[in-house]
This record gives sequence, C-alpha cells and structure tokens, in this order.
Amino acid sequence: MTTYYDLIGIQPAAEADEVKRAFRREIARYHPDKVQHLGTEFQEIAAARAAALTEAYRVLMDAQLRQRYDATLLDESADGPRTAASTAPPAATPRESIAAATPPFESRPSRGQADAVSFVRRAVSARLTDVVVGAGGAMLEVPGFDWVFVLKGARALFRKAEPSVRVAVRIVPVVDAAAIEAAWRPVLRLAAAGETLCLMLLGSGISPARELSVAITDLRKKTRLASPLVIPVDVRDWEALLPAETPAPLRVLLHRLRSGD
Repeated sequence: MTTYYDLIGIQPAAEADEVKRAFRREIARYHPDKVQHLGTEFQEIAAARAAALTEAYRVLMDAQLRQRYDATLLDESADGPRTAASTAPPAATPRESIAAATPPFESRPSRGQADAVSFVRRAVSARLTDVVVGAGGAMLEVPGFDWVFVLKGARALFRKAEPSVRVAVRIVPVVDAAAIEAAWRPVLRLAAAGETLCLMLLGSGISPARELSVAITDLRKKTRLASPLVIPVDVRDWEALLPAETPAPLRVLLHRLRSGD
C-alpha cells in the first residue's frame, strides 16, 4: 500500500516543516506550466497526482487527522485493511479519493510499472519525434530500445564539425542502477565510428546522482570498452542529469523538450 508518507517522500516521523518542504518540492513537478507541452493524457495524470499530494498534505499537516491516519496504518499493518469509518480520515471529494488511491509510478507493482512505461511512451513519442526532426535529426527503429535517433554534430567557424550524436532511448519506471545495467550491453552494440554514443533513460524519477555514478563506473570497468554517455531524464519535468561532456546538439534538444519550444 502506498501511504501519504510514501506519496510525499518523507518518513512517518517527519516534522511539519519537513512535510511542507517535501510537499512543495513534489507539487512543483506537476504544476500546469511544467506539463502543458506533454499532451492531454500526461496533463490528466499530473492533475490527479497533484490532487493526491494535496490530500496527503491536508491530512499530515493537521495534528488530529494525522493521528487518526497513523492509527489506521497501524491497524492495517497488524490486522489487514479495516473498513470502520471511525478510523479513516474525513471523506475526500470523488476526484481526490481516486487520485489519492493512485500510487506514484515508481511504487507500483510490476504490472503497474509496465502500464506506466506504456503511458509514458504514448505521452512522449510525438513530442520527442517532433523535436528530433525539428533539429534535423533522424529517427531509427532498433530492437530493444523505444527510440534511437541521430543528431548532426555541432559546427563552428574555422573548425571541423563535431561527431554526430547517436542516442538510444529506453523508458523505465525509475532511472536507477538496475535500469542502467540492463541497457548497458545492448547500447554498446550501437556504437559506430565517428559518432558519440549516448544512452538516454526516461523515468518517472531518478536515483541519487552518486548512486548512478558508482553504477556507471563499475560497468565501465567490467566492459573495458568505449562507454556511452548516460543521460538520466525525469519525464515529470524533463530535468536531466547531464555529464560535462554532453554534446551541444543533445543539450539543445533536451532544452527544447523541457521548455516546450
């Protein structure tokens, strides 16, 4: 079961100030301005998630409601779900009830994760294709990846053009060490002479940068081959962790995805 604490991303012992900070951080991801360019489906899921976060915040910031909610969690943990109305928080509106029951992408079971990946693929596909084609890139079909595209290298006066950039894209529930490891060997097979190879992982959340860095370093040691640049992207707001050596054409493309230009 996904609790209000899970939803906001805090521990049950968190003080009110921490609840407030965490809520503001999470709700900002689903602001209409952040998702207006992602299509109706993504906007609807963002609105539902925002409603769920708001309901969780309302309960956790009220001492009495929070005490009753915590008691409900204890009862469910010990005896299974209870139906007694006396232990539940005050009824929410129908929309809030549905939204609050919808767990975040990263905490759903395997079938739910597959549904989330399918949803993100539908929501992202047209947008990504438009931006790649608009940048003069070419989309390719490669088994094992959701998309593969090639961008021309940046050009500069009095210098030869930089290498083209080949980007393999895979959608995952959450960008973590396991997702990187699963895509590592398949993406190495796409390496081509004269190109910069990048692996872009799109997920509804990203593990801490240090954890990802350790995973990538370990994989490079094991393969002893030319390694791809790994670009983790949070599709909720298109924020990306960009290595310093990220090619300029890919930086421009990610900026367009994030800004909706």
